[in-house]
Amino acid sequence: MCYLIVRFIARVLFKLLFRFQVSGQKNVPEKGGVILACNHISYLDPPALGAASPRVVSFMAKEELFRIAIFGGFIRRLNAVPLKTHSGDIGTLRWALRELQAGGVVTIFPEGERTADGQLGKPLKGVGLLAVKSGAPIVPAFIEGSNRALPLRAKFIRLKKVRLYFGRPFYSGEVSGQLKREDLYQAIAERTMAEIKRLKERKR
Repeated sequence: MCYLIVRFIARVLFKLLFRFQVSGQKNVPEKGGVILACNHISYLDPPALGAASPRVVSFMAKEELFRIAIFGGFIRRLNAVPLKTHSGDIGTLRWALRELQAGGVVTIFPEGERTADGQLGKPLKGVGLLAVKSGAPIVPAFIEGSNRALPLRAKFIRLKKVRLYFGRPFYSGEVSGQLKREDLYQAIAERTMAEIKRLKERKR
C-alpha cells in the first residue's frame, strides 16, 4: 500500500515539476520476471522508473543511502535493498534472482553508478548474470533530463523536462557464441547498453 501511494504521488509530482513524459510502457511484459535496465545520471532516476513502470518494481540501491536516518527505512518500504557497489554483493544478487524467479520486476543500472557527464558508461556484468540465471527478459530504458533537473552534487531540484523511454525486451539467449560464462555475462551487459544507446539515438 505504501508503494502504491508513493508511486501515485511521484507520478503527479514528476508531471507537475518536470513535465514528465514516458513512452514504450507496453514493452514491459505484463507478467513474469523482468529486468529493467536503465542508464543512470541522477538520483531522480529510481523514482522516475518507479513512477513510469506499469508494474511494481524493486530496486538495488547503494548501501550508503540506507545509513541515512529515516530515509533508509523509507526506501526499504519502497522495495529497495542495499547493494555494495564497489565489490561483489552475492547476497543482493541472490535476492534479485529470487525476485525474478518469483515473477517480480527488478530495476538495475548496468553502469553501477551515476555518470558524471550524463553520457552512457561502461556496463558491469551483473545484468548479464541475472539474465542468464533467471531466464528473465531485459527491458532496456533510457532516461534524459534528470541530470539537469537534479545535477550531480546539487542540493535542490530544477524545473527541467524529464523523459523516459522503454525499449523492446530481449533475452540472454539472443547473445550467441561460444563464450565462457564470465565473458557471456559481459557480452549481455554490452548488448544491454547498446540497446539503451539505440533508444537514445532513436528519440532524436
